[in-house]
Amino acid sequence: MSTVLALLDLPGLRVALLSVSGPLAAGFPDALPPIEPLDPSEDHPLPTYLPVGLQPQRIGEGYCALDAQGQLMVSWIALELEPNEPLPLAWNPADGPTPTLQALNLDGRAAAFLPAAWSAVSPERLPLIALRASPTRCWLVSGRLSHVELARVAASLPKE
Repeated sequence: MSTVLALLDLPGLRVALLSVSGPLAAGFPDALPPIEPLDPSEDHPLPTYLPVGLQPQRIGEGYCALDAQGQLMVSWIALELEPNEPLPLAWNPADGPTPTLQALNLDGRAAAFLPAAWSAVSPERLPLIALRASPTRCWLVSGRLSHVELARVAASLPKE
């Protein structure tokens, strides 16, 4: 069982920051799904705002946008999350002090901002925003953008 490091209760969204360590905190960079062009024959849940020069792509079950050099700058994925279930996010205390979960309001939608999020597929601890896509789904948006740009991307994702 993981220790709860922080809990943020927002209207329609509850986020729990959990401690991971030992084998649970192992990195698996080879588990990063391949980045692929979007299939033009399919509909894709794209944000209406992306910073100039970023090109949307598919990455596993989610999406990302690359800059002109091919660097992944932002990613977004919709996860199933029932209305009363907390969204579990992880933090490895070996990475430093526990980041603070912060409440945001993105165009009337409650969102949680984490200035650094743990990832098993990358040693980078990038900022992350979580917000509801629908009563049973949640968007996770993370990347190398400023927190302002990250929030603009997150706010422009579709409501389901």
